[in-house]
Amino acid sequence: MGCGLGAKIAKLILFVVNFAVWLCSLCLLGFGTWMMVQSSRFESLLSEDNLTVVAIIFLIFGAFAFLVGFSGCCGALRDSVFLLKLYFFLMFIIVIGELTAGILTFVFSDQVEESMTNGMTKAIEEEYGQVTAATESVDWVQEEFECCGASNYTDYTDSVWQENITRKEAVPDSCCPLDTEKDTCSYDSPELYHMGCVETTVEESQEDALWIGLAALGFILIEIFAMVMACCLISAEKEEYESV
Repeated sequence: MGCGLGAKIAKLILFVVNFAVWLCSLCLLGFGTWMMVQSSRFESLLSEDNLTVVAIIFLIFGAFAFLVGFSGCCGALRDSVFLLKLYFFLMFIIVIGELTAGILTFVFSDQVEESMTNGMTKAIEEEYGQVTAATESVDWVQEEFECCGASNYTDYTDSVWQENITRKEAVPDSCCPLDTEKDTCSYDSPELYHMGCVETTVEESQEDALWIGLAALGFILIEIFAMVMACCLISAEKEEYESV
């Protein structure tokens, strides 16, 4: 028996594993959709649209994995060695693609930080208070991460926004807690957020990176196990065919 399993047992295990693969693919699709939504918030703050590219990659892999799962089930139901081999090959491509995406994400993480620094600095100095999309994006990031400016609050010193207001050394209200009196947030405000938004978001992402990495590793292990079960079923089917 292939892998010490009969065809029926291997088939049942493959169905169970495929269900887990489908769940993983739905998670990838959900995460990709969430990133696509978030990328619209950061669009004005990045010099390059890195988040959208990453979101599209997650969506492609999620959709591909979901469809590949059907070939595994069809191969198991129809006892088709060809479909099972196709399933193994396509799943192998997915695993290699996910590993490559993970490595590239790690390698280019510094470029994302640099892109946000350049993009947010430009948005603050040239577009804040002038372009609605940029203003809303900057305010959202500063309120959400309790930060001020790209590097720090002094980024507003030479901004177009600063030139158009009468208060000197002022910063947007989003640089202070929501309960701060309107139009009073400034360099000497005790409630002022002193950390820059790039540093804050990088720290937040690093804290989440471990859990995201563990989840990704779990997805890959499940997919590898599915490949092993496909091999077992192929072996079992061949042995049963030869014994007839």
